[in-house]
Amino acid sequence: MRYKKIKDLVEQVIEPSVKIIKNSRKRKTMPFKEIKNILEIFFPRTKYYKTSNGFYKHVFVIHSHKRKLVLKIGRHNKDIRKDYITYCRLPESVRNRYFAKIYWRHNLFILQKYGKKVGVPTEILKKLRMKARKYSLKDVKEANVMKFGKQFKIVDAERK
Repeated sequence: MRYKKIKDLVEQVIEPSVKIIKNSRKRKTMPFKEIKNILEIFFPRTKYYKTSNGFYKHVFVIHSHKRKLVLKIGRHNKDIRKDYITYCRLPESVRNRYFAKIYWRHNLFILQKYGKKVGVPTEILKKLRMKARKYSLKDVKEANVMKFGKQFKIVDAERK
């Protein structure tokens, strides 16, 4: 398993902390601010990635060695499960060529590869939309595409 340290942190520290915070404060909402504080202790260069339309997931950029990763946290288990199932249903030959790699999923958390946020040329965006349409995916727009090295890949898409 890749990035076991991050997964252990999620399983042994963050997830129990979320349960304690919710129970002690009698809240039903996710304590995203507290999660950010915990992540900053273990990963000092952690940044919260402000998503314009991301109502269901919060995204934290984590630096691990030379890689940039994102830890996506959902409000509910189904929000993260949808992304993971969409990724797993794609054929393996297409999965990592056109989509950002997902390393693991655990309840409300998912760890994914992170690229550079740059402008996407229209012909590449059209090509990615055609590939996504072939596999019944929607919501492929410039905000959901990032650059990984020399390639552009889809970071977030939904099934129709």
